[in-house]
Amino acid sequence: MDTTEIKPEAAYHEDVNTPVGLEDPTDVEIIKQEQLQGESTLDLKLDKHGLPLVPQPTSHKDDPLLCFDLAKNWSPALKLMVALQVSWLACLGPMGSAVVNPAFVPLSKAFHITTVQASYELTVYIVCAGIGPLFVAPLSNVYGRRPIYLLGNLLAAVTNVIAGNCTTWTGILVTRAFNGFGAGAPLAIGAATICDLYYMHERGFYMGIFTVFLTNGAHVAPLIGGFVAQNLNWRWCFTVPGYIQFGTFVITLFCLPETLYSRKPSAAHREHSYLDLLLFKRSRLGDRKLHANDFLKPLYMLKYVSITIPGLYYMTCFGYGSVLFATTGSSLFAEFYHFDTAQTGLLLSIPLIIGCLIGEANAGWFTDYMVYRYAKRHDGHRKPESRLNALWLALALPVGVIIEGVCLTHYRTASWVGTAFGMGIACFGLQVATTVTYTYCTDCYKPQSSEISCLLNVFRQVFSMIISFYAIPLGAKIKYEYAWLIFALINVAFLIPMFAVRIYGSKWRSSLWQTPPQFHNDI
Repeated sequence: MDTTEIKPEAAYHEDVNTPVGLEDPTDVEIIKQEQLQGESTLDLKLDKHGLPLVPQPTSHKDDPLLCFDLAKNWSPALKLMVALQVSWLACLGPMGSAVVNPAFVPLSKAFHITTVQASYELTVYIVCAGIGPLFVAPLSNVYGRRPIYLLGNLLAAVTNVIAGNCTTWTGILVTRAFNGFGAGAPLAIGAATICDLYYMHERGFYMGIFTVFLTNGAHVAPLIGGFVAQNLNWRWCFTVPGYIQFGTFVITLFCLPETLYSRKPSAAHREHSYLDLLLFKRSRLGDRKLHANDFLKPLYMLKYVSITIPGLYYMTCFGYGSVLFATTGSSLFAEFYHFDTAQTGLLLSIPLIIGCLIGEANAGWFTDYMVYRYAKRHDGHRKPESRLNALWLALALPVGVIIEGVCLTHYRTASWVGTAFGMGIACFGLQVATTVTYTYCTDCYKPQSSEISCLLNVFRQVFSMIISFYAIPLGAKIKYEYAWLIFALINVAFLIPMFAVRIYGSKWRSSLWQTPPQFHNDI
């Protein structure tokens, strides 16, 4: 990457007192402070298109943002390896929870409960994976990302293996609760790690990689779970993910360095080697301390419309574009299509994976291009709202949900192929919405990316946990085509405010009642 340098005064509009292209409050504040101190020698680094990098990297060679020709530790290959490990960890949690989804029928028989009651083990996981990160995100901002990833994954692995050996239904539910706390950690801080590593103009592509893994963890799981449950038994649907998580723990122990980095100017800064980053020597930032109010900071971000409105929209996308299929498929596919466990797993997996992959092929890189195009036309000003143009593609989600509902209602005349087609279309829209939401929100408030990621996870998990309680009963009462139509309309209703954010979001963010948060501006 070209990091051509220019003087700061060359990057300012003549009529305004804000730097062109700098959205991150940290960059704006640092430059203003430097000017006040009369240090006009500060250089702004540019990307290969001649636009200012956002955020601006420091001059230290252990800064994860620095390009390859300057960085001591962070080559592009290493950054990609870290991004893939974090993405895989985000995939493991949902995957470990959903491998058993095709086996709800044998699971219910083993404990003498209904299939709907069997799905409550997934509900328990979803609740705890949503609440747990509220306690994790503040820790990651003080003690580092690496310890949270390692300990969270280890807890998830242990509880999965224990669940596979439980003999009571209560034991299953308890282990799923602890599993949610452990597996939810990467979901809470994964997006923050991507922001640690990449500039704003790269973030869409790499955030897309993260969200593909995040979304498809629950979609890959049935592909495994169906055959495991049919050829072994339901217990292996817990232990197999547990062993995979143990193996991942070993890999990340030696290959996942710390990415948390303080951008606060300091004369006492000591550069760290790659080995230091593995040995937790930079995990904790020396000038940071944990306070009780840190655990409320994710909730503080609710005051910002650029976070709350996308979060509400995203929760309906994930709930009706993924969890709806997971919580209803095992029961309905067996009842309507007489599928066995393996066939159910295939139908709950392949269409969703294909839909997500096609969706991401039209999401991450495309939103990066839209940010670049806007910046090129506006003197280098990178506007996060330009990413929201891609949300038109997310309209595929309600269309796919409606198609599946119609096919389920008319299962005697409509093939399961129609159901699979609807699920795939819905996941196409889901993936676009996920990538756009995560990237847009973290673009708006990058220093608070861990709180944002945590909050989006809470929105998604809390909304999704109740779907299993009403989806099938409502469909049986008013027909599935009408129930699924209601779900689709709910999603569209939450999409409409997103277009208002697209038009007025920049103006709202610059208003006094939306003053950017002042915490974490050094990271």
